[in-house]
Amino acid sequence: MPLLTWNANYSVGIKKIDDDHKILIEMINKACASIEQMEEQKVLKELVVDMRQYAMKHFSREEELMEQYDYPDSESHKKLHNHFIIYAASLDNMKDSEKEILEPIKIFKYLADWLRNHILVTDKKFGAFLIDKGIK
Repeated sequence: MPLLTWNANYSVGIKKIDDDHKILIEMINKACASIEQMEEQKVLKELVVDMRQYAMKHFSREEELMEQYDYPDSESHKKLHNHFIIYAASLDNMKDSEKEILEPIKIFKYLADWLRNHILVTDKKFGAFLIDKGIK
């Protein structure tokens, strides 16, 4: 049974962004399930690839909207995106190293913190901005 299920509290009110955020919830559930099933290293290697793909697709979508609608907080928002990209890239480098072991609890915590701090605060603010511009 998944740890998190999508609900209206997670919605920023913009369908394309919400659809991307549903993918993040799937990643959090995948990290949690890997711990429960004791298959962390196998699952986390796949998850790291998913995180990088998510970042490229989702962040470019948001950043295009920021530029298109002249979002005033775009620079600080993009810095947060860059932090996620760097974190995912460092995990990707670690997954191929025989000396490094991916730590499922840390990855799970990072993704959960991203949901709590970035999506529920930063992206909600961005969503409200877009809604004010008539975007759905």
